Amino acid sequence: MQVDTFGAYVRAELEHWGREFALHRDLDYLGHHSKNVLQVLIEHKGDMPGRAQGYKPLESDSRAQMIEDIVASISRDNVAMACSLRAYYCGQGRKKVERFETALLLMANCCKASVSARQYLTLVELGFQRVRGNLEGRALAA
Repeated sequence: MQVDTFGAYVRAELEHWGREFALHRDLDYLGHHSKNVLQVLIEHKGDMPGRAQGYKPLESDSRAQMIEDIVASISRDNVAMACSLRAYYCGQGRKKVERFETALLLMANCCKASVSARQYLTLVELGFQRVRGNLEGRALAA
């Protein structure tokens, strides 16, 4: 039986991204503690906004930013999957049902979709596989 070390690496990277882009962090792009990241995602239809005039970008390390870029690319063709990944990994510290409710909230504002709890977990797993495939491609290219 082989151990899936690359899968463990991908999960660790997603969890690191989740801590860096945690939905409970209350800060805006000027460093003020006024608007939480969840509200920013809702206002920008599930994506973290890029450089906008007058905003300081959210500071994160390169590992977390790479995963954020991958999730942003996923959201271009499957918003529900990206919302599910954000709710699952960026909602760390919340109960399973709260993460699901967060995903529904993000989807309702982004793509007007509604999914069951089973579909949500399937979207999280499929999103994990898409991130894994992207990271595998980057590893092969390097």
